Amino acid sequence: MVFHEVKKILIDVMGLLEDEVSLKSHLYDELDADSLDISQIVLALDNKYKIDIDEVAALNFKTVEDIVKYVEGQIK
Repeated sequence: MVFHEVKKILIDVMGLLEDEVSLKSHLYDELDADSLDISQIVLALDNKYKIDIDEVAALNFKTVEDIVKYVEGQIK
C-alpha cells in the first residue's frame, strides 16, 4: 500500500514517530516539514517508485494524503 511506504519515508527523512503520521497529517503545520524535507521525500519517492515528481506537483503537497494520491496516480 502506498500510504505505508510514504509513511515510512516520512519517518526516515524527518525523524518522526510512527504515530505522528496519518493520511490527514499536514506536512507543514503538524509535521514541521521544510523545503529540504520535501526535496528529500520527493527524491526517495522518485527512487522507490521510478516516477518523476515535478516541482509544481511537490509544491502542491500539503498533507500526507496529497502525496499518496499523487503517487497512486503516477504508478497506475
